[in-house]
Amino acid sequence: MTRKFVVEVDTTADAAYISMSDEAVAETVQVTDDVLVDFDEFRIVAGIELLRIDADIPFQKLIDDCHVHSDDVETLRKLRPSIGHHFRSSSEGTTRVVQGALTSA
Repeated sequence: MTRKFVVEVDTTADAAYISMSDEAVAETVQVTDDVLVDFDEFRIVAGIELLRIDADIPFQKLIDDCHVHSDDVETLRKLRPSIGHHFRSSSEGTTRVVQGALTSA
């Protein structure tokens, strides 16, 4: 079962956050130079921070090291190509994407 993700993009900072859970963040781990993973108290991924909008998400590392379910990785694969491409041309500020529906924040 795929969970509902919320993607927030800050075009001013050239960064994005993919929220994968409503749980509080207990720990943050840097998995690449441009990608941080937030874990809840049970070490389940709560979110992924992209320090650059066009940063590559390390899908295999998420599966192997962070134990992200394959359905969630497939959702991330669908989101990822559109983050940098879509928001490069949008106006400055923060934009929020909820399950693919675009809303302003």
